[in-house]
Amino acid sequence: MAAIEDTTEPKMAFRKDAVVDLSGQGIQKLDESFPCPSGCHTLILDKNQIIKLEHLEKCKDLMQLSVANNRIVRLMGLCRLTNLRVLNLPNNSIGFIEGLKDLVHLEWLNLGGNNIKVSAFPNI
Repeated sequence: MAAIEDTTEPKMAFRKDAVVDLSGQGIQKLDESFPCPSGCHTLILDKNQIIKLEHLEKCKDLMQLSVANNRIVRLMGLCRLTNLRVLNLPNNSIGFIEGLKDLVHLEWLNLGGNNIKVSAFPNI
């Protein structure tokens, strides 16, 4: 299996069945019946209208999450995704960086294009 090299985006080299791409589906809310199949390592929710990141706790194997170009306001709901390594959240409405301290495996974080006002990390 060959990895794709790209210096601007995180590496994604998982089996196709481990990737769930729901980009541009007009999703506004992640409800309790949100589909997160067992073994899903990468979840892509780009270009929707999602405001809250909720009901993702059942995605226990999730290592990469992309919710770019949505309407996310707060980072609540991510703390239970303890296996997360890549978090891509550019171009949302995030004003506060919070709830990331439990993401001990996080290697790559993109919050570009947000209106960050307050950070729980004073050195950011």
